[in-house]
Order: sequence, then structure tokens, then C-alpha cells
Amino acid sequence: MQNITIKENTTIKVGNFIISIGIQTHFVAIISPFTNEFIQLKRIKTNKRLRKVKRKLGLWLNSKETFTFERMRKENILLLISILKSK
Repeated sequence: MQNITIKENTTIKVGNFIISIGIQTHFVAIISPFTNEFIQLKRIKTNKRLRKVKRKLGLWLNSKETFTFERMRKENILLLISILKSK
């Protein structure tokens, strides 16, 4: 995997998604690059990568409607990136 630096207030383009790092690095969200809105949790029905993200990182979800995470460590953010990059 590439050497990715995780800094505050950044976005990372990963496949068909954008990962947004918040004011502090432990706030993370998955954003659609087309609509620039948070990805809805109901999309797990049609996207296997999002299904895998919810299965492995669902403990850190802080919303019942969107893919927004809280208290994520650097290792978890790198796992999120690798899941969304996979095919």
C-alpha cells in the first residue's frame, strides 16, 4: 500500500468514493464524489465494498443513516482505504 499521510481537514480519493478526515483525525466520513453528500447506509444493499466496511468497521459508526465514523485510529482509516480500493 502507498504511504498515505492522514492529516486534519483533508480528503482522499479512493475508487468511487471520497474519504473526508475531519477537524480531528478520528472523525471520518465517506462522501460521494458525484453528489458531494455523505454515503447513505442503505447503499450496502447494492455495494459489496460498503457492506464489508459496515461489517468490519461498524463499531465506529456514529449515525444510523450515513457512513460517518467517530474515534477511528490510523490503522482503522488505512483498513477503510484498503477495503474501498479493493475490487
